[in-house]
Amino acid sequence: MAEKVDYLLAGGTVITVDKERRIIRDGAVAIRGNRIAAVGKAADLEREYTADRAIDARRKIIMPGFVNAHIHFYHTIHRGLVPENLNGWPWSNFVHGNIATHLTPEDEIYSGLGILLETLKSGTTTVMEAGVYDPAIVIEKVSQIGMRGLMGRRCHDLGIFGQGKSHRLEDTDTCIRENRKFLVKYKDGYNGGLIKACVDIAGSGRATDRLFIESKKMADEFGVTFHVHVAINPDEVTVTRLATGHRPVEHLYELGVLGSNIAMVHMIGVLDWEIDMLAETGANVIHCPSTALKLSYGLSTVARFPEMQAKGVNVAIGTDASDCSNHADMIRLMYISAVMPKDYRHDAGAGSAGEAIEMATINGAKALGMEDEIGSLEVGKKADVILIGTKEPAWCPMHSEVQNLVYSATGDSVETVFIDGKIVMEDRVVKTVDEEEILGKLEELAVKMRAKSGLEFPEPWPIL
Repeated sequence: MAEKVDYLLAGGTVITVDKERRIIRDGAVAIRGNRIAAVGKAADLEREYTADRAIDARRKIIMPGFVNAHIHFYHTIHRGLVPENLNGWPWSNFVHGNIATHLTPEDEIYSGLGILLETLKSGTTTVMEAGVYDPAIVIEKVSQIGMRGLMGRRCHDLGIFGQGKSHRLEDTDTCIRENRKFLVKYKDGYNGGLIKACVDIAGSGRATDRLFIESKKMADEFGVTFHVHVAINPDEVTVTRLATGHRPVEHLYELGVLGSNIAMVHMIGVLDWEIDMLAETGANVIHCPSTALKLSYGLSTVARFPEMQAKGVNVAIGTDASDCSNHADMIRLMYISAVMPKDYRHDAGAGSAGEAIEMATINGAKALGMEDEIGSLEVGKKADVILIGTKEPAWCPMHSEVQNLVYSATGDSVETVFIDGKIVMEDRVVKTVDEEEILGKLEELAVKMRAKSGLEFPEPWPIL
């Protein structure tokens, strides 16, 4: 007698990202509760299971939801308001000096919901957020969207040698006390929700040694991820060397804060011997290529992401913020992640579509400490599954689903999203929140923010 399941997605191409990296044409995935019950050929699963709802997945890709391993919530409110000729610290000082000082909890909530909608609609099911100023209020409100993820409380106890960042500066004891308070209350999410607390500090150049050490201890104690910006660009490397006598990664290694529960974002300014430190400690790297390119971090000249992967370092990817990446489409990001190494290493074999998919799925899950639960389609894992339509011209002909996905498609191809066994988006309609209300409110708040900041439109062309 056939077993009962809730959903049976059958007839599509299943990109499993399992240990064998199997691709199953005319495949199927069965979902029972919030778990994957079976993965295999459609004919076999249709014979073995009966579903409350069968979904015709012919001419679709069935794959694990993407893990967007680094995003910022509040930056969404000023997307397009930042001059595009600012790089590195000038950009950071402009943004944090002109915007962060005026933020309200409502700004953070709707900015968060806005970017979550954007990345959800391009197939993301899990995110790691870079820290908000009013985390308790924000986590309770953004959890309604039904996405999985981690977020923390943004803090820093150090300015960058006169380069700004003095706004919202806190003493070390306050950072530690308030971060712990957030972890105690929200380690397991809000009302059992899927977004949970992690440890978040701004990062190297903006945190004292004591804050780094105590934050790592806190992450170890609570069994959560320690999320931090490190080695962003050559300027940061220089400042860190002047302040500590070490390069950023080397300095954190000497402090003893590297480990398998740390997720280090950007990581452009890293040398080969520092890669050995990452590999030794099991530290995770989050690559944000779209931001690195737009803010001129030196990706094409000094980055060593292929070398990290060759040494076994786990490298995931994130779209970063809406004012420096300016988009949250993980498929667009996979394209950049795959093609950039080919150019900067003058080697067409230096990056691949398959590696990019790994960075966007199972590697992201590992960076968030969730590889046993998500990141691949395997029996027993959480049912975070997406359906991608392939009827558009960009998908034709279909010689390679993997290459078409990474090199030809965009996030607009994503049609349906399951998170924790529930349909969160179907036929591109989000089921959990009112998209129109969220975007309308975000526009309203953005106008108010522009007025409070006194910033003008950065568009060089005349606006009539």
